[in-house]
Amino acid sequence: MKRLPVLVLLFVATVVVWPQGAGVAQQRAATAAAPVSSTRLPQVTAKSGMVASAHALASQAGLDILKAGGNAVDAAVAAAFAVGVVEPNATGIGGEGVMVIYLAGPGKTIVIDYRSAAPKVTKYGSTVPGTGHAAAAVPGTVAGLVLAQQKYGRLKLPAVVEPAASLAERGFVVSSTLAGALVDSFEEIAKYEPLAKIVCPGGLPLEAGGTLKNPDLAASLRAIAAGGPDVFYRGAIADRIAAEMAAHGGFITKDDLASYRAIEREPVRGRYRGYDIVSAPPPVGGLSVVEILQILDQMSVAKAPHFSPLHIHLLAEAMKRGFADFSAFVGDPDFTTVPTTYLLSREYAAKRAAEIDPARVSPTVAPAVIQRDEPPSTTSLSVVDRQGNMVALTQTISDFFGAKVVIEGTGILLNNEMKNFSARGPNVMAPGKRMRTTIAPTIVLRDGKPFATIGTPGGARIISTMTLLLSNLIDYGMGVQEAIEAPRFYARDTDKDLSIEARVSDATAKALTDLGYSVKKLGEYDLFFGGAQGIVIDRRTGRRVGGADPRRDGAVVGY
Repeated sequence: MKRLPVLVLLFVATVVVWPQGAGVAQQRAATAAAPVSSTRLPQVTAKSGMVASAHALASQAGLDILKAGGNAVDAAVAAAFAVGVVEPNATGIGGEGVMVIYLAGPGKTIVIDYRSAAPKVTKYGSTVPGTGHAAAAVPGTVAGLVLAQQKYGRLKLPAVVEPAASLAERGFVVSSTLAGALVDSFEEIAKYEPLAKIVCPGGLPLEAGGTLKNPDLAASLRAIAAGGPDVFYRGAIADRIAAEMAAHGGFITKDDLASYRAIEREPVRGRYRGYDIVSAPPPVGGLSVVEILQILDQMSVAKAPHFSPLHIHLLAEAMKRGFADFSAFVGDPDFTTVPTTYLLSREYAAKRAAEIDPARVSPTVAPAVIQRDEPPSTTSLSVVDRQGNMVALTQTISDFFGAKVVIEGTGILLNNEMKNFSARGPNVMAPGKRMRTTIAPTIVLRDGKPFATIGTPGGARIISTMTLLLSNLIDYGMGVQEAIEAPRFYARDTDKDLSIEARVSDATAKALTDLGYSVKKLGEYDLFFGGAQGIVIDRRTGRRVGGADPRRDGAVVGY
């Protein structure tokens, strides 16, 4: 890897200082700003309530619930069930997720962990399959959404489930994004007839503008609405899942389903530029987002023009350290001790920041040394209601269309999460264990009051994208739509390439190459980097301001 620094910088406290002798051309290249921002989608404002999700129909389902007297949790659950219908490539009740809830009255933040879990008995060979019945983990979505709604919502469960059931029954228009996902996955989908019958009627993938219906899923949703989660985990749906698993080499049993529980957890918390960052704890990626931000908090990031080589380099180096610690330490807290306190300490952030050389790439990044006495498919949505309650929620079935398995007669598409365990370390497979993931729905408070709810899908890019989104909002004062649409990049400790959207200038790419990066340009608004949704509360007016991602079919609605 080349180490030809185009600049040398010294950090004194948190002040960036140009050295003597640095050439004017070098300084200009290293601080070249990104093009003037303009957004593809309009920024949406509303007075009372707002829902931002990856699909207009899901956002509308949530907004209708707000208007019917539901609170942010009711609306988020309605939108989450609905997005599982209209984004079957990314989420659904055969999957999993994490929800972060802020309750404005008591000023309390709660996390609902509904990650999927390993069956008690598995019989894998040398590898875990990526598709098929054996790829599926015990789903958590129904348990998590119902727990959140029944404990923190206002309405009855049937009211918040019905919008999704109606969409599944009457059908919806296939978007170009979904049509593209169908084409990309068609070879695998064609191997699994129950799924193919839904999304490839007539033997070919549905095209953009076609109608996708799933009446069996509508019936399953209404059964859950009427009978609660026991229908899914102990009743008729559980019987169907267990029978099909037994018949096709899967491992989920009725006992696995009956034993599953969604878990209410404490969020992870940190401080960045005076803002409180509240995110989802292990086994998911919020800890790493907070850790990276606190490393950046030691440096004057905003003094580097947005998307300049220096800006990208500082964030990339912090990201690599967060990813290294994520791989080394994050796992299911019921099975492993995660050193959260140490990783989120200000002392550790300062130590990590001191490792970063502003003039070159770190050739390797090691995880923290812990003293042992230290106690690709996904979707995201955000909701704010009239009272200031907030929800940030991220759900997934892992790969696009998950395991490609639809349980016959139910319309339920299963996840393929089992492959997300690791061969060793804190994320190694164990009976009943929840595999880790990078999802990191996050709520931001300012002076103790709600400021933003934001999240994104995007596989491993979730942690880096969340860092960029929050830095865009806080360091650069961007509006939420501008922050979402701003160019993105991805760096981690195990990747040789710095992946970056094509809007980066040639001069910036050259400067990054001279710093030692292997720059890999992708599309201008590339789906590789996920599809964020977010809502900010304007501090002066109290209005809700929402943004959605043009990289997906994102939509914001409010009233």
